[in-house]
Amino acid sequence: MARHSLREAIQEAGTKLFTERGFNASSVKDITEAAGVPKGSFYNHFKSKEGLAAEIVTAYGKGTTDRSILTDPDIPALTRLKKHFAALNEYFTRCNEGCLVGKFMAEVSDDTPQLRENLLGVLRLWGEQISSAISDGQKQGSIRKDLKADELAAFLIDAYEGAISRTRVERNPRALKSFSKVVFSSIVV
Repeated sequence: MARHSLREAIQEAGTKLFTERGFNASSVKDITEAAGVPKGSFYNHFKSKEGLAAEIVTAYGKGTTDRSILTDPDIPALTRLKKHFAALNEYFTRCNEGCLVGKFMAEVSDDTPQLRENLLGVLRLWGEQISSAISDGQKQGSIRKDLKADELAAFLIDAYEGAISRTRVERNPRALKSFSKVVFSSIVV
């Protein structure tokens, strides 16, 4: 039981520091101090800082908002996409630290293969969820069909990550609002 709570404390501290500072600016010492645990406890639970970051990004990728709306067949596909991005806009308007995935993508290197692999897994998951809604919208006739659903989904993720970064720099949600305005005036039939 105690091991679980130490692990959880380390994960929570790591998530907070990685979100605030990024991967490279957060040391194991910083994380253990923030968690209030001895440095040795870190290595009882994680092989490395990269291993912790990889676990955190996978958990983060499951969603800070409810992503199940993207696959709800009872809601028209275009509505699903609009509601999904509206929820993200609301979240990132309140949270000025940006997206942990975007931060890690900016810092990933040849020295962090495990983090890279987990980031790719998150991007694949998000792409599949968004692509599914786009594909449904194409079948329903509400979303343009001249672009492949998976390519359009990848573009939306990439563009949204850029909008989050710009929002963080400007300290203003203008880029998030522009993203939604441009995307939803461009992909509809």
